[in-house]
Amino acid sequence: MHDSTIHPPSPSGGLRLVWTAVFSLGIGFGIYGATFFNFITEFIKIQPQQLGWLEATRELPGFLCFIVAALTMRIAEPLLSAFAFVLMAVGLTSMSTVHTVPVLMLCSFVWSAGLHTWMPLQSSITMHLAEEHEKGKRLGQTAGWGSLGAVLGMATVLIVGLRLSYQGWFLMGGGFYAVAAYIMSRVRRDIGHADKPRLVWKSKYRLYYALTFLEGCRKQVFFTFAVYSLTKVYHTHLRIIALLMLINGIVNMFGAPVVGRLIDRIGERRILLTSYAALILVFLGYAQIHHAHVLYVLYCLDNLFYLSTICLTTYMQKIAAPEDLMPTLSMGVTMNHIAAVLVPLIGGYLWASLGYPVTFKGGAIVVFVSLLLATRVGLRKPVSV
Repeated sequence: MHDSTIHPPSPSGGLRLVWTAVFSLGIGFGIYGATFFNFITEFIKIQPQQLGWLEATRELPGFLCFIVAALTMRIAEPLLSAFAFVLMAVGLTSMSTVHTVPVLMLCSFVWSAGLHTWMPLQSSITMHLAEEHEKGKRLGQTAGWGSLGAVLGMATVLIVGLRLSYQGWFLMGGGFYAVAAYIMSRVRRDIGHADKPRLVWKSKYRLYYALTFLEGCRKQVFFTFAVYSLTKVYHTHLRIIALLMLINGIVNMFGAPVVGRLIDRIGERRILLTSYAALILVFLGYAQIHHAHVLYVLYCLDNLFYLSTICLTTYMQKIAAPEDLMPTLSMGVTMNHIAAVLVPLIGGYLWASLGYPVTFKGGAIVVFVSLLLATRVGLRKPVSV
């Protein structure tokens, strides 16, 4: 008699469709990420304060995730995902006609609304389609297909460069989003809906809240202004930016599992302390060093140490009551988006008023505060209140 346990179940047709859609989405995202900052610097000629407003506007849909989820509980998740991909396609393809910052802000808002609608659905759809004992594995595979697509998109930009115009790149990226929307619309629709999100604020989790907020500040300083400084101050070519992002994408693919194993072996506290100490040097280097090739290395190092943010989730999982875990993580996402809206505005003002090094010195101060707080991680479990 054939023993079926020897051969693990193959993914369902629904999962294969989801992975194909996520792969196509990843290609579009890689194209977008590799071209956007050169586009706004060279073509739109955006100024620091305008960039701050653009990034703040682009992060606003992060707050709307909870509203969207509450309003769409009766819509099948694959259809809602397809709609999110259509929004991303409309936002990105519309950028091919943009010549002014206000219109760019509108297009970015539409694109971001689609992205933030999709983000919580990716895990939900995957888990509903996966076998009971394969859920973690399938989640990793879904993320892997998205990362592979993004790497392919970035590599394409690296190879082709400006032989294709920015407008052409945005149309191509939007086309991949549209393909993803069509494929996702073919996924069966009898899939459960995500739970309505709720937020939990408890003082015993205040260290997690603080670290998450500060991590949002640190991430947004670098995400908003690091590539912008390379393109505006050092006139870095599109292909170099694509190469840097390609390197970062590959690091993320292979580095995340390594960080996960390190967390199991040495714990969150030591990893956070090491990464924060290194990131202080990265930010100060960005503020003090004026050699583009050194800044390229620092940019990749920031991405490497960003992987340590996994520690915040595993730390929360260890200290939280089971019923508090998901709503508290949702509160962390909200606090992260508060930082994502405020920091670009403040950073853009500092850049315009005092020069770009001050923005990165401010980031170094944020990381130093994170370092101080991280010394308390894992010392004891929070007292129940």
